[in-house]
Amino acid sequence: MRPNDRTLIDNVEDYLTHKGITTTLIDDVKENLRRDIQKSEKQGVDYIEYRQKSTAEIILTIQKNLFTLQFNPVVFFIINFILISYLYDKQLVPFGAATGLSILYIIVLLPISVIIYSRIMRKSYLYQNRLESYIGVLLAVIALILIAMNTFDITLGIHIVTTYTHMIIALFGLFFTFWGLYRKRLEYTGVGLLLVQKTIDILIRDPQAAQLISIAIWIMILVLIIFYTIELSSKKQG
Repeated sequence: MRPNDRTLIDNVEDYLTHKGITTTLIDDVKENLRRDIQKSEKQGVDYIEYRQKSTAEIILTIQKNLFTLQFNPVVFFIINFILISYLYDKQLVPFGAATGLSILYIIVLLPISVIIYSRIMRKSYLYQNRLESYIGVLLAVIALILIAMNTFDITLGIHIVTTYTHMIIALFGLFFTFWGLYRKRLEYTGVGLLLVQKTIDILIRDPQAAQLISIAIWIMILVLIIFYTIELSSKKQG
């Protein structure tokens, strides 16, 4: 490794340590930087020259991406939590029906938000996520529009989607729940639990049992939110 590249890694480490970033994240950033430095080594130039950026600009990009990676899960969870809670009418589920707004959310907004969230979480610390950020802002604006439409009872009608559709959504909810637990992505678990709660009447035919399980799921979601808040606070302080 070239001397200037070693100095860059040391400067990045010193800055992040000064900012109180956890050791695990610092090691992750350094490993990310080492892998990217290999590109400049193949061309026989310093990494700063290869990127055509100063040390300060590289560090600033890393800091912005760390902030994005830390709060992106929160934004993903909040947007989808509000939209599912507000748009997905639980009373229509037993009749195999859904509002046009909830169909629009399930078919368009939820998949796009998952894709954008996944892309941002896989992005390098060293490059800006401009496209994903712009699309994320656009999704947030669309979410506000949908909420406003629902508030004024503009639901785009009620449509028959069959109970099988709600059952598929329930299965997706279960998948998100267990996949989130396995990958330690609590935001996925929270969204999955809420989808299951909304469609529980399809999975459990006994109304009383379904109601009890629905309450239990809300308690689990509440515990999850508290645990997630504590974990996020510890990351910020660490």
